[in-house]
Amino acid sequence: MFNSVFYRHGTYLTGLAILLMIALAMPAIAQDTPEAEKAQVKWGTSIEDAMKQSAETGKPVMMDFYTDW
Repeated sequence: MFNSVFYRHGTYLTGLAILLMIALAMPAIAQDTPEAEKAQVKWGTSIEDAMKQSAETGKPVMMDFYTDW
């Protein structure tokens, strides 16, 4: 009986096992390091502050507009 169940669902079980291993390995891979903290996006809410910071650092400004009509 086990043989027939694994034969029919083996591919799905293998994929599930691989996804589980990846999910369990993620905390070890994504450790907090100074480089990772430096690369994180810092969100702001003031256009004036963002433009001033952009002029100082030479980095572009990204504006994200969203509405829930």
